[in-house]
Amino acid sequence: MKERTQSIYTRTTPAEKQQIERKARKCGLSVSEYVRQRCLGYAPREIPPDVYYDLCRKLDEARRIGSGDAILDLMDEMRKELILPGRDG
Repeated sequence: MKERTQSIYTRTTPAEKQQIERKARKCGLSVSEYVRQRCLGYAPREIPPDVYYDLCRKLDEARRIGSGDAILDLMDEMRKELILPGRDG
């Protein structure tokens, strides 16, 4: 890995700083890495929610079982978790 020895400074409003920090956190990156990637033309992605990994495990399980019913059940669960709006509280 290349040693980073140069610094670039910028000024932001408190609200801009909070927004950048929040976006970096959602991507699992430091603020420096997030800003570096954005400035170099990359679009860091947010870390998927835990439900994504749970559904991936269930999909793999359904694939191994080979059951059409299991796959249909999984598709219903995915629709409920990822597509349909949830309720707070």
